[in-house]
This record gives sequence, C-alpha cells and structure tokens, in this order.
Amino acid sequence: MSYSLVKIVNSTPYIAEGKAIYVSAFCSDDKYSVTPNTTWQAKSRGICLLSEITAELKTPQGSIKAKPFSTSIGTADSRFAIIQTGPTSFEVTKIVNLSAEVLPEDYIEPVEAQK
Repeated sequence: MSYSLVKIVNSTPYIAEGKAIYVSAFCSDDKYSVTPNTTWQAKSRGICLLSEITAELKTPQGSIKAKPFSTSIGTADSRFAIIQTGPTSFEVTKIVNLSAEVLPEDYIEPVEAQK
C-alpha cells in the first residue's frame, strides 16, 4: 500500500518554491518549485504521511512566505493548492472537492431512492 503522490497547484501569478515535509525520518522531504497556474507532482511517496507544505512566492515586491499547510498528526491527503488571500498574502491549502477525474473506478452514482 502507498499513498497518492503529493500534487501542489499554484493558482497564483508568481513562481512558488517550498517543501513537502513528511512525518517519518525514513521519508525524504521534497523540495519543489512550481510556475504560475501549473501543478507540481512528487516523484515518490510510499507510505509517508505528510505533516507540512511550505511556500515562498517570488513577487515584484520580493519574496513572501505563504501561510503553510500544517498538521501535527500527518495526513494521507495528496492534493493541495497555493492561493492568494490578499494583495501580499498567500496560503497553502488542502483541496477538498472531489472531481470526476479522481473518483474510484468502481464508483456508482446513487440512484434517486438512495440520495
């Protein structure tokens, strides 16, 4: 068993750099760089829980640190986004919507009586 690869969507107009930090000392943290409006994906993950994702945005006003995604117990989640929350503020957040492209192959839409 292994977790899905970490993906970070950069929804800002700036280059972002940071780290995906895993819980265990046996797991290597990932450094990443992602250009505007693109997605970075880790090369491997295995059974490593994720504890934090940092980001630093390269803006015309200089480098700005985003509020990191952080959890003390670790998470198996894999989909994250860097968003702009103000003129000079940013945040790394978990993507919580379930799009059709990530539905399990055996997913069956409930019939009207089950809804």
